[in-house]
Amino acid sequence: MAWKSIFRGPGGYRAGWRFLMFFALFFGLMLAIQGLLAYIVRLWNLTIPSWLSPTALIAQDGALLIAVLAATWIMGRLEGRRLRDYGIPGRDSFSQPFWAGGVFGFAAVSLLIGLITLAGGYSLGTFNLHGAALVRAALLWMIASLAIGFAEEIVFRAYPQFTLASGLGFWPAACLISFAFGAVHYFAKPYERWTDWASVSLIALFACLTLRRTGDLRFAIGFHAAFDFAAIYFYSGPNGGKFASGRLFRARFHGSDAITGGPLGPEASLLVFPVIALMFFVFDRLYRRKEAAHAVAA
Repeated sequence: MAWKSIFRGPGGYRAGWRFLMFFALFFGLMLAIQGLLAYIVRLWNLTIPSWLSPTALIAQDGALLIAVLAATWIMGRLEGRRLRDYGIPGRDSFSQPFWAGGVFGFAAVSLLIGLITLAGGYSLGTFNLHGAALVRAALLWMIASLAIGFAEEIVFRAYPQFTLASGLGFWPAACLISFAFGAVHYFAKPYERWTDWASVSLIALFACLTLRRTGDLRFAIGFHAAFDFAAIYFYSGPNGGKFASGRLFRARFHGSDAITGGPLGPEASLLVFPVIALMFFVFDRLYRRKEAAHAVAA
């Protein structure tokens, strides 16, 4: 019957319906995990840490990662695919592409902070912590940054990118998902401005380029984790109007929000846009001849 063509095409269920099924599974699992965590907090009378603390982010993004991996695995079973087919790395997660992405992410933030400093908008300050407290905070922020990198990259650029690309083509899907990634940041965080939406969307599009050229998410995960670690912990910038708990330095940002990014942090500075342009240029030159196995449509 003709109505069946709305749901199924020559290759099975259409991409849009698979995309919606995935997110229904993902949100259902996420609600279940959050309910379990809330029950544990009440049962053990635990203190909930502030939002921009590493322990809160580890719990939040750890739950996100479990939910998205479970939803992707279920969809993979239905479609006869493995997690790796969606760009999700396995035992080789911390191999060379991950570290290359990490170097790229840390260098990008370092360049951005350098430009803000030259414009008179940043002072490093003194160490915020010392001794064992500093080591503990550094380790916790490394784990938190890894949790953010793995969770957010897999949520946005694994199954959703693969599935929408099968219906729209790789780059239309990448643009749509990157715009949505920026929108989530814009509407979910306080003090947001158009600059942060634009910069986050462009950085997400850069992550899609790394997926396209390398074939999986190892580079993107390393980049994302290192970018957040450098911006929030190492250079100690604000995020969503707050400074990180246990940040490395008592850094100060002074001057106009256009230069410093204001309460949103360096990624909302206008100086981030030339840095992003340079990221695209350098990556394109380093990986220009590599083709991705991940994309199913050009």
